[in-house]
Amino acid sequence: MLTKLIKQEFRATARVMIPMYLVMLALAVGARFFTDDLGDLGDLLKALCALAVLACILVNVAAMILRFKQNLLGDEGYLMFTLPVTVHQHLWAKLVAAVAWFAATLAMSLGSLCILADSTAFTIGAGGIQVGIPLVSVHGVAVAFPDNGLFLLELAVLGFVAGCTLCLQFYAALAAGYSFSSHKMALSVVWFVLLSLATTVLTEVMPVPEVEFHNNWVATLHLALWVISGCTAVVGAIYYGITVYFLKHRLNLS
Repeated sequence: MLTKLIKQEFRATARVMIPMYLVMLALAVGARFFTDDLGDLGDLLKALCALAVLACILVNVAAMILRFKQNLLGDEGYLMFTLPVTVHQHLWAKLVAAVAWFAATLAMSLGSLCILADSTAFTIGAGGIQVGIPLVSVHGVAVAFPDNGLFLLELAVLGFVAGCTLCLQFYAALAAGYSFSSHKMALSVVWFVLLSLATTVLTEVMPVPEVEFHNNWVATLHLALWVISGCTAVVGAIYYGITVYFLKHRLNLS
């Protein structure tokens, strides 16, 4: 059943996201290949492409929020919660779809920027993916990012955990705000602010292992990525628990 829910999420959000991607790519291609011929119009296309990238990011976040609100907290909620599906399955379906669209938006945005650029800084060869710009600086010395598949895996894990945590912060605030009978959206905003403040305090007092760069900076960076992912996952788990509690015990669809 979870697979069916995920498919439904992708169908519902693809109607918005895919046209946005097509517009962004079309503007990038037009700005890249026709700038010299179009003059000022080419510069306008570049500006519009940059705005389209920003619009895609904002629409992605808005779609994630509205999909949760309308599907589980609005009139559709009466139907959704009668299905033989648990709250956890509802949540994970939305999380998987939202994070997948985040990744797609990032990829399409980078692709559009690469199209606009005269040359890319990325090369793919027998040794794997190499980045031609220094992404890490150790003691003020730029260090080329190592050609190591483990870093890509760790970055993917961190991206997934961070994406889920971002979604769950909005979900928790909405679920809590919509547990009241009136002023639901206003109370959701209040809950979001309170959760943000609580998260700031939590991250200040959380016993985070100290990570310092030593001679073996590659191993240190591995450790840093896992520490950041772990701390982010703890915050996300708290948001997840709040969301599940309010959806299970305090849901108010009236």
